[in-house]
Amino acid sequence: MDDRTRYETVKSRLRAMGEGTAQQVHGSMEPTPYSAREVENTLAEMALAEQDEFQKAGDVYRWKKHYRFRIGA
Repeated sequence: MDDRTRYETVKSRLRAMGEGTAQQVHGSMEPTPYSAREVENTLAEMALAEQDEFQKAGDVYRWKKHYRFRIGA
């Protein structure tokens, strides 16, 4: 699979989770053709390329706009 497909797959998974470490995102994708290192690199790339939507705090990657889907908050 190409890098764009991996990027979109990891991005979609992190959005669904809201937040998580690279290992948690990788684990939630099982089975996956991507290594844990590929997922971690992709998350780091997302945090740099899409700073309005994603951030990294310590080891945790977070989708900043997850609040949109909270019901009754």
